[in-house]
Amino acid sequence: MAPSYLIFRHEKVGILDLFRLLFTRRRLTEYGFVECSAETALELGDGTWIIGVVESIHKFLSSIRVPLSIFGCVYEFILNLLSLNGGLLGLLWRLLTVSVIIPRRGSKNFRSFIGHIDGRVDLYKGAHSLSSSFPLTHLQKDAPDINLLDLTMMAAKLAYENEAYIKEVVTHHWKMDFVQFFNCWNNFLPDANRATTQAFIFCDKASDPKVICLAFRGTATFDAEEWKTDFDFSSISMGGKMGSVHLGFMKALGLQDDKDFANGFPKDPPANTGDKPLAYYAIRQYLSALHANHPNAKIMVTGHSLGAALAALFPALLAFHGESGILNSIGVATYGQPRVGDEAFASFMDATLGDNYGRMVYRYDLAARVPPDVTWVDYLYFRHFGTCRYFSDWYQYEEVSEMPNKNYFYWKDYLRLYGYAWWDFFRAIFLGWTQGKDFAESWTSLVFRTVPVILIPILGPGIASHSPRDYLNAVRLSKRRVVKDMV
Repeated sequence: MAPSYLIFRHEKVGILDLFRLLFTRRRLTEYGFVECSAETALELGDGTWIIGVVESIHKFLSSIRVPLSIFGCVYEFILNLLSLNGGLLGLLWRLLTVSVIIPRRGSKNFRSFIGHIDGRVDLYKGAHSLSSSFPLTHLQKDAPDINLLDLTMMAAKLAYENEAYIKEVVTHHWKMDFVQFFNCWNNFLPDANRATTQAFIFCDKASDPKVICLAFRGTATFDAEEWKTDFDFSSISMGGKMGSVHLGFMKALGLQDDKDFANGFPKDPPANTGDKPLAYYAIRQYLSALHANHPNAKIMVTGHSLGAALAALFPALLAFHGESGILNSIGVATYGQPRVGDEAFASFMDATLGDNYGRMVYRYDLAARVPPDVTWVDYLYFRHFGTCRYFSDWYQYEEVSEMPNKNYFYWKDYLRLYGYAWWDFFRAIFLGWTQGKDFAESWTSLVFRTVPVILIPILGPGIASHSPRDYLNAVRLSKRRVVKDMV
């Protein structure tokens, strides 16, 4: 069977294309920016306003790529300058005493914007919050002294940082064994001279570990290209019963051919990568060695945002290549995960991972609701899989197969979106008093809760709900919501 794919070439989209998508009906195959296999072309219908909106977002992100990157560098430098010198007053004193500490990006005390939203580095000492009905519970029994949800969420948050900072936290705060940091390439991005896929591996201890953890970094806050990946609805078929998957996420893992999956992901790694490793192959090599040396250890794979998508797809690649040894030891916990495949892929992953997979979604997190699950547009029919722990009301959760408002853009919910966003902000102000200083909000976090809501129409509340801080709070403070029957 010929390879099946659907690719949106965003750089080819013109203003006239946007107008036609938003206001007219025209077959999708008639647009010059759409490339697809012959089989896919027979199934495609008309273009839709959803694609028009998404392509408009791509145009906007492309226009701000450079200024956003510059702003991010300056903003993170200022945040670190203040934090390393004891705040504004401390900085003034150090200026007077000529003892200012200058932040160095890549050093063990330099934090990203995410690290300033939530600066917690120590693991939680409280009891785990895995209920008997939630997946991963059986894995918790194999490591009773490790809070798996807290460990995986902390690792997902830590993955946003540089290698030196990660190693410092894992080694000195968690007292665990740091194994390897991965800095990998996506050959399809316009800037091919920088690594864009980061991950790291650590074990709970060096000798006879119970847990081996792999954490993927999520979307970099000030990287427009990575945000464009999240809003890319291109797909490629893995073949047979495995269904179709999100093309952009597979590129981040190391796909080499965007029209033929088998050719793009051969079992053996390409020989010519040199100093530009591809994430899937580099990580698989380390996990294979660790699993061979510690066959009884559980392998936890985790991530937040884009990192969650990569964590969900990594086991699919193992299954594609028949890596049953590693696959049988894997558990996957994702936070704010986008959809990564179609209905066939979701069914395959349910059968493959079963109770070894669980995902967490906080409120109206926008990332967890893209790409869309639209039954009336066949090429936008992305599906989640597995059980979802959905935090609906300030860290109270329900265990569901599908979260409410699954596609976000539902006009009847807009008032509720804004109401919950502001309610979360006001309650967050007092969280340090009600739950202890470990839960006190940073100024950066409070800014993140408000600025998107004020400046970004409609999308703002969904962005505010995507904060890693809320996910970590949810893991540590979670209580199952009791739904009373109507009498």
